[in-house]
Amino acid sequence: MKTNLKKFSTTTKIICSLLLFTIFISACKKDWNNDAVTVAGIGFVHASPGTGALDFIVDNQKANNKAFNYTNDLGYFGAYPGSRLFGITKKDSTKFISTANVNLQSGLFYSAFVIDVLPTPKILVVEDDLKAPETGKAKIRFINLSPDAAALDLAVVGKDAALVTAKAYKEASPFISIDPSASYTFQIKESNAVTATLPDTKIEAGKIYTLWAKGLKSKTDSTKFGLSILTNK
Repeated sequence: MKTNLKKFSTTTKIICSLLLFTIFISACKKDWNNDAVTVAGIGFVHASPGTGALDFIVDNQKANNKAFNYTNDLGYFGAYPGSRLFGITKKDSTKFISTANVNLQSGLFYSAFVIDVLPTPKILVVEDDLKAPETGKAKIRFINLSPDAAALDLAVVGKDAALVTAKAYKEASPFISIDPSASYTFQIKESNAVTATLPDTKIEAGKIYTLWAKGLKSKTDSTKFGLSILTNK
């Protein structure tokens, strides 16, 4: 497929017959080892503070059917494996403000984060481990997506040791096992000083989550530094 890196053609189709593949992936996610999986799963997350509403494009076709705003998580969609062109535009524009060539593998899941700030936001793609947690456990990971933050730790109130340590900007931890709880208070720490919290966070057995440092330490508005969570599965 010929792809124009400057512009894309707007269509009413969703990537890879989206409706069909979304249903197929939802079924396949229940059994990671199912050999029938023939597509890749892509999740889209807007983590670029101050960038405004976007459209996320895969191979010249729009992945979102509504505005894709800061901190939004679009969930997983299906895409053919192989080399895919990811791009972002301002909402309803036809001009890319960033692109990335991504090689997708059949049966694997990925998250594509829009990161950095205008005028040069970028696309960061990480692989997602959606294998089921141990019985009675959940899984979490931490990603530092705050452009002006130093290396960060992820901790939880009531535990002496940090869950994840020293993650630099754009760096993701592996998924780790954690006990479920009706009300965790997660903390971001920098040099042992708490810089952000996420209180009253429910973590359920059998589920998989990503916690991510967001925003800018230099801001006090809606783009200020903080901690968010999304459910991968």
